[in-house]
Amino acid sequence: MLKKNVISLVVLGIVGLIIGEKLVMSSMTSSPLELNVAFPSKELISKYEPTNISLDYEYIFLENIFSPLVEINKDGVIEPGVAEKIEWNNDELKLTIRSNLKTISGRKITSDDVLFSLKRLLVLSGNTHGNFKDIVCPNVNLKSVEDSCDGLRKDDSAVYLKAKGGKSFLLPMLSAIDFAVIPRSSVDPKTLKIINYSETSGVYSVVKQDNDGKIELKMNPHHYFSSDKIPQAINLIPYDTMIAGESLRVLNEGLVDHITTVDQSRIDEVLNYSNNNKFDVHVTMKIRTLHALFTNRGLKELSSEERRYIALQLKNAFSEIYKDIKGFESRAEFFPHLSEGGLTPSQQLDLEKLNSKVSSSLSKKIKVGLLKKSNIEAWSQPILKVLPNADCYRETNFPEFKKYEKSEDEPHVFIASTDTGFLEDISLISYSLNSGILGLEKSKREKWLSDYMLENDKSKRIQKLKKLHFDALAEPVLVPLIASPYTAIVRKPWKMELSELYANNQLWRIKNQ
Repeated sequence: MLKKNVISLVVLGIVGLIIGEKLVMSSMTSSPLELNVAFPSKELISKYEPTNISLDYEYIFLENIFSPLVEINKDGVIEPGVAEKIEWNNDELKLTIRSNLKTISGRKITSDDVLFSLKRLLVLSGNTHGNFKDIVCPNVNLKSVEDSCDGLRKDDSAVYLKAKGGKSFLLPMLSAIDFAVIPRSSVDPKTLKIINYSETSGVYSVVKQDNDGKIELKMNPHHYFSSDKIPQAINLIPYDTMIAGESLRVLNEGLVDHITTVDQSRIDEVLNYSNNNKFDVHVTMKIRTLHALFTNRGLKELSSEERRYIALQLKNAFSEIYKDIKGFESRAEFFPHLSEGGLTPSQQLDLEKLNSKVSSSLSKKIKVGLLKKSNIEAWSQPILKVLPNADCYRETNFPEFKKYEKSEDEPHVFIASTDTGFLEDISLISYSLNSGILGLEKSKREKWLSDYMLENDKSKRIQKLKKLHFDALAEPVLVPLIASPYTAIVRKPWKMELSELYANNQLWRIKNQ
């Protein structure tokens, strides 16, 4: 939002009119461009950690204050990031670090910071968007950032990564914010916990967070994406996610200027803003998949026929919920049909045959977790009509990322949405494995991913991915329900240049026109 200026004019020696709210001398410079953003969390900034991302808003926050070695532009093409030059020498990747990248205070970001960040990730070993260790440091378990492995080294200007298999995945993987470059001085040397969110590698730096959870960000003028066209100051303003339509209310009342892609307002209501010349609306392809996922408890206590019965009833319930709402459509597969991970025609036929083997009823009581920010009754009431024995409750995270005190606290099945994609995406595949979406037992996931990434023949990898997808649907562990796009809104004269292929919401891609 461009702040109003007040101009003092002297005409014929007489002090003229004061226009606006503030006095500005004739030698004035432009006020900073400020953007107020509706943000679906008031979580403390100290909770945000690039090596342990499980929820969408965490990614959005982190991608705006940290930068990775390489970026993926809005068309899905790899481009330079913290590394200004990318060179392969056989299986070794040389990443030349920008010589002029600094934190907001002017501290230079060096190859030492980059190597430290990569080793920190390996020590913490929590990254959800790739299997980095098996590419650069197989058979080596780093206990400290001071430990070494053959696949990582640096000199004064560059970092070198030796790809022991998985060469085709390394650059796309490094674009995920899990691989954020974190200045070494911003991290506690003993615990490796981030202690300074002001000194960052990203386009924005944290100024402060107040008691209400609002986070103030300021543009880092030393960043390669800095510009006088992008927001110079950003306020991430929490809103009550339990109230349906609350983000649209604060937008309409002028309290915020931007609603992000991870907002859960009704898509049809957001699309209606396309006809309003006061707003710019962004719509991705239909890469958001609402799905049901059976947990370990559900797999143990329910037969495959019972799970198929539950799956059928959930599909019926959600088809009814969204049947007349613009932007939503029923989905039979997790990955979009005709995408690289989509089922083959023969797999589709086999799945139809399996889904015919379904129980005629269900007498067991089941616990159903709903990962939904606003009122859950919009989901729970239709579910109870088709599954009267269901105990529906609000879930806060994927069960794979939680620890339950008692086994009966774990749901049999839970419902959430996540992004999918049309092209092979190792970060998405890795996250879908780690979160349990693709159904593979936890003990088998690491080996499956390692074998997948070691396969250089893409056609064979895609066959492997399609089989994993099919097996998850056939069991069933995974039940796709509804497909929809991600949407975002910004008040003009701001205009978004976000990608239609990804759910990312880089605030520096919002520009004042």
